[in-house]
Amino acid sequence: MDERPPSPTALAWRRAWSRPWFRAGCLVVAGFLLGAAYAPFLANEAALLWWDDGGLHAPAFVELFNRNAYPGYHDLLFNLLAVGLPIFLFLWWRLSAWRRSRRLLLMLGMLSAAFVAVQIPCLPRSGGGWQALWDERPPTPYTSHHAREQPRALIVLPPIPHRWDATYPGAVLRPPGWRNPATGCRMWLGSDPAGHDVAARLLFGARISLTIGLVATGIALLIGTVIGAISGFCGGRIDLLLQRAVEIMLCFPTFLLILAVVAMTSRDIFVIMTVIGLTGWAGTARLVRGEFLSQSVRDYVTAARALGLPGWRIMFRHVLPNCLAPLLISATFGIAGAVLGESGLAFIGLGDPRAASWGQLLNYGRENPTFAWLIYAPGLAIFALVLALNAIGEGLRQACDPRTAP
Repeated sequence: MDERPPSPTALAWRRAWSRPWFRAGCLVVAGFLLGAAYAPFLANEAALLWWDDGGLHAPAFVELFNRNAYPGYHDLLFNLLAVGLPIFLFLWWRLSAWRRSRRLLLMLGMLSAAFVAVQIPCLPRSGGGWQALWDERPPTPYTSHHAREQPRALIVLPPIPHRWDATYPGAVLRPPGWRNPATGCRMWLGSDPAGHDVAARLLFGARISLTIGLVATGIALLIGTVIGAISGFCGGRIDLLLQRAVEIMLCFPTFLLILAVVAMTSRDIFVIMTVIGLTGWAGTARLVRGEFLSQSVRDYVTAARALGLPGWRIMFRHVLPNCLAPLLISATFGIAGAVLGESGLAFIGLGDPRAASWGQLLNYGRENPTFAWLIYAPGLAIFALVLALNAIGEGLRQACDPRTAP
C-alpha cells in the first residue's frame, strides 16, 4: 500500500528547514525560550540542591510557585512551562499517532488547567481560613547568603547566584567578574546603577520580551483576522466600511500612538502589551482580507455555499485554514516588532520600572556610556532575538512562495 503523500504544510516546512540560516534562527529562538523558562534554575539566590543533616532539599524548585518570589503572572506561566516541558515532550512522543493539532491543543489545555489549579486555595492557615499555596510558603533559608555559613552541607548553587530583582550593597556599576561580598559570588556581566546583577536581569528580561511579543502579536492577530475575514468574505459595504477603519489605523504612526496611550494610562507591562496589540492589527487585517478575496472564489467555497453552510462556518472552518501560512509568517515578524517596541519604550523611560527589561538596561548604558557592558549585553540579546525571528519569518515566506521554492 502506498504511503500517504506529505501535506503542503509539511513540504513547506521541509523546504524552510533545508536552509541553514532558518535552522540557526529556530535554534536561537529555542535557546531564548529555554533560558526564559529555566531562568529560576540559572539565576537565583536559592540553591538548586542543599544536603545537610536535615536531609536533601531543592529550594529553587520549591520556590517556583511562591508568589513572594515570583509575583508576576508571566513568571508563573514560564515556571509552569519549565516543570511541564519534560512531560509535554514525553506525551508528544507517546501520542505520535494523534494529529499535531490535537496534541498541541492537549498541551495548551494542560498548561491552562495547571495555571488555574496552582492559584486555587488549598492549604489552611494556622489561624484559620484558607490561603493560596504559593502565598503561604515562607522565604526559603537555603540561599547563597547562607551557603558560607554551612560548611558541613553539600550545596549546589545556580550559575548566576543572584536574584534579578535584588539590590546588593556596594554593587553599583561594578565591572564584569566582580565578586559580591554579600554572597561571595561573582557577577559575570557586572551590575547596573541600581545594584542588580546584569546577567540575572538578562535572563529574566527574556521572559518580558517573549511575553510581550507573544501576547501583543496574539491580540493583533485575533483582531486583524476577524476584521480581515469579515471584510474579504462579505465584501460590499461591509468591506468598504472596514477598510476605511483599517486605513485610519494605518495613518497613525504606531510608535507615537503607543507612546501617547502609555503616557496617559499606565506603564504596567500588561498595559504595554495590550496597547501594542491593539495598535498593530491593521496590517494583519489587510493581509487576511487579500487571502480571503482570493480564496472566496474557489470551488470549495462555492460548494460549501451550495450545501447551505452558514457564512461563519465557511469563513473560519474552511477558508481560514487555507490562510494560515501567511498568518504564521506575519506572526514571526510581529513578535520581532513587539520586542523592539517594548525595548524602545523602556529605552526612553516609558517601560514598566518593575520589569527586567532589556531596553531599561540599554537606557542605563546610555546614561553611563563608560560602562560598556550595560550597552553590549542587552543590545546583543535584542539583536540576536530579532534577527532570529526575522530569519524564521523569511524562511517561511520563501518556503510558502511558489516563485522562490525549489
